[in-house]
Parts: sequence; C-alpha cells; structure tokens
Amino acid sequence: MPFLSTPLTLSATGGILGSAWISGSIGALSICAIPAILQSGTTTEGLLRGWHIQFSRGMYYIPTTGAFVALNYLYLAYRHRGQGLEWRGYAAGALSNLLLAPFTLLFIGGINNVMIAAYSGTGKSLSQEATRQLIRRWGDLNAVRIAMPLAAAALGLWNLLQ
Repeated sequence: MPFLSTPLTLSATGGILGSAWISGSIGALSICAIPAILQSGTTTEGLLRGWHIQFSRGMYYIPTTGAFVALNYLYLAYRHRGQGLEWRGYAAGALSNLLLAPFTLLFIGGINNVMIAAYSGTGKSLSQEATRQLIRRWGDLNAVRIAMPLAAAALGLWNLLQ
C-alpha cells in the first residue's frame, strides 16, 4: 500500500466500514426480521404491520447511507486518479452501492407497493397466505441485495491495499 494521507486512509476506511454495515443491515432484515415476522403466528394485519415497521426503518437509513458511501468512494477515486494511484476499485465500489436503488425499484418495488397499500388500507386486502408469500419473496429478494454493498466493501479494501 503506497503512503496515503491520513484523511484519504480514514475516508477509505469509512467507505469500507459503511459498505459492510449496509450489507449487514440488509442481511439482518432477511435473516432475522423476516423469519421472525413469519413465525410470529399473528394475523394478516400483524404480519403487514411487522413488515412495514422493518421496511420503514430500513428505508430511512439504508439508501441514505449507501448514497453517502458511494459519494465517498467517488471522492477517493477522483483523488487517487489525480495522484496516479489505482482508483478503479473505489469507482466500482461506488457503482456497487448505487446499484441498490435500481435493483430495489425494479425487483422489490412492486412488492413494496402492494404491501404498503394493503397495510394502509388503500389497496386490495390480502389473505394471510398471500401476505406470507409476499413477505417471504421480499425477504428472498432483499437477501440478494446483501451482495452489492459487500462487493463495494471488498472493492474498497482491495483498492486501499494496492
């Protein structure tokens, strides 16, 4: 690893840890929260409420943190490229974090819309089995998202160690 200034090293460390934290948060939703909701033995309304609570909390901090970390990686890529150092890992890490948003919109957005509408009472009501299937599908698709920020953390670490 070539000598880097302390601010760049700290920035890289923050990006790596931020990406890993996002990945862990997403994983906790699919590995812990979704199975707990499905095993709660509650009514359809209770299932929807449990899903909506974890969805709402994740919605507030995961996209914001992902965008902030991506900006950090882009800053690092810019600075490293200007110094003639390896920069592509940081740029790829930024892209990997930013891919969370389009993946969510394309693959999970429809489920989110149906579940939010059912929870708020503005959409069609769902049977308990349909609700369980949607929550299970949401958890499976959400689990795929674990790989994106985890790849960003690995790319950031790789670039830092160059």
